[in-house]
Amino acid sequence: MSLKTYKKRVVRLSMKKFTLGALSVAIAASFISIAQANTYNIQQVETPEKVRDLFPIAINDNRHSIVLGQQPKDIEFDLTLLSDSILRNIGIDPEVDDLENYQLSRQQYETLVRGLRDSVNTDVSNPRVSFYDAGYFDGQSVVFNEFFEDTDAETPEMEYSTDHIYNGLNNNNVRVGWGSAPYRFNEFTYTTGEGDDEQEVTTTYTSRAFTRQAIWSNGDTTKTYPAPEQAYLGGESVMMDINDQNVAVGYASVAVSPASQAFADDCQTRLDEGTATRSLYTCLWQRWINLSNATAANLQSFYSRATINSNQSIYDMRAMVWQLDVNGEVISSQQYGTLMERGEEDEGDFSSYAAAVNNNGIAVGQSWTYYEGIQEEGRRIKMPAIFIDGEVKPITEDPVYLWGAATDINDENQVVGFLIRRVQGINRYIGFIYDIESETLSELPSFFNGSSTIATAINNDGLIVGTAEIDADLSAQRRRVAFSYESAVEGANFINLNDAVACDSGYFLASADGVNNSGEIVATGIRPEEVTTEDGETTTEQFAKTLVLDPSSGELNNCTQEEGKIERQGASTGVFGFLSMLLIGGLITLRRKFTR
Repeated sequence: MSLKTYKKRVVRLSMKKFTLGALSVAIAASFISIAQANTYNIQQVETPEKVRDLFPIAINDNRHSIVLGQQPKDIEFDLTLLSDSILRNIGIDPEVDDLENYQLSRQQYETLVRGLRDSVNTDVSNPRVSFYDAGYFDGQSVVFNEFFEDTDAETPEMEYSTDHIYNGLNNNNVRVGWGSAPYRFNEFTYTTGEGDDEQEVTTTYTSRAFTRQAIWSNGDTTKTYPAPEQAYLGGESVMMDINDQNVAVGYASVAVSPASQAFADDCQTRLDEGTATRSLYTCLWQRWINLSNATAANLQSFYSRATINSNQSIYDMRAMVWQLDVNGEVISSQQYGTLMERGEEDEGDFSSYAAAVNNNGIAVGQSWTYYEGIQEEGRRIKMPAIFIDGEVKPITEDPVYLWGAATDINDENQVVGFLIRRVQGINRYIGFIYDIESETLSELPSFFNGSSTIATAINNDGLIVGTAEIDADLSAQRRRVAFSYESAVEGANFINLNDAVACDSGYFLASADGVNNSGEIVATGIRPEEVTTEDGETTTEQFAKTLVLDPSSGELNNCTQEEGKIERQGASTGVFGFLSMLLIGGLITLRRKFTR
């Protein structure tokens, strides 16, 4: 554990300026005045100028929220450091264009940011850029917290090369999450050929001190928590949630998996023999990035090529519970195992992850296990898990379910999340609620049979929110909407939150991401805005906004019936191309619940 002061970013922008203008659906950046009575009133949280999109993560009982800024607008690129293939991909000829004075267009800039972000940038010779910013909304404005941007003159790191995400906050306004270390450039020299043809080749690659470290912040002080195992790439630790008694939960690397250790040994042997063409770091990093983007091939549906992200690592992870004091110092910590032991013939990483904790100290999340208890590599699955009193307990072992995760737990010991089962031959996400005391599992209702549904949060009154598909067709990418469901009310409706706000609000509510004990909800709203380029051309693009939905005494507006389908003025089906980054399955991987 360490406490450091980190350098803030210096915002420099050498590219041309662009402007945004609201469409005719004039929407104030603050509270919206609504003529008709609605179930919820909307407050849009103003997106800071430095990022394109702002996603909500969670909301506490003080109506404060943690948010995720995505796609920064303030990165300064040195085009001379980019590979020729990257340059040509954005329409720059490295042999003709003046790279030192080249002015990027808006489209070129955004393509570079997306292409050089850590999760997709597989070329270690290219610079790497930040894509995510951890933010805190205090009810008035958003403040981004940037922790790992200090540069050492002796080992200079790249600016704008770290990511930070808040995953949870408590009612003391303490937030937890993770941050990645800044990258630096290194050189690796190897020899090719023999005899007179022998020559040295020097390549450039990027590296960093650690993959990511858990972070804790009270707004004044930030603390970090290194992983127990840091043998390669510096290890991984993540905090996902914290309760009001300062019990934080998450996961951390505790051992290198058998398969990755064998891989590392082979990399080291090549170095020792002088036959390696890449550094040990690069060798292990490339394995890590491949595992991070891995999918569960054994669960691919015959009728749909949609895949399930398995999000693996070179490490065995363990669910972690940290008891902290009010200053973030560790009083004690506990590791939790997996639902089953790793099979003797299985050498892959085998992990557990805690995603949420209630004020009773019960944590929930996900663990690797084996389908029907048969310990074969081809039957590996991840399933919802409860971490309580030193034990790891399953939520269900019913073979109808192929995958799943618990995403939240309230103080009534009710757990929500998702399971995957086949509906008409296609893998679909099924929302669930599980009562720990009665050991009762219930599937949530949804908009129709086969509507993929993910519950993201539940409050102490049993109000569940999340995201669910609205189109009953057979396409792989179906439109999704934010929903709410009062699980404690008999016969309660499964509500499309687009029908709970003004039909002319100008937003399309795609996901409800958090709910507090006052029934206030944070939701992802998609809003169309006009963009004027440096050439004076105007186009319409979709932007993600963080919305706070405040309950009111109105009624549902039935916007669906009025408009014929779920669509806001100016927010046509083009919204759903934009939402490809948030497709069901990727949603939980990308944001709050399960960054692994």
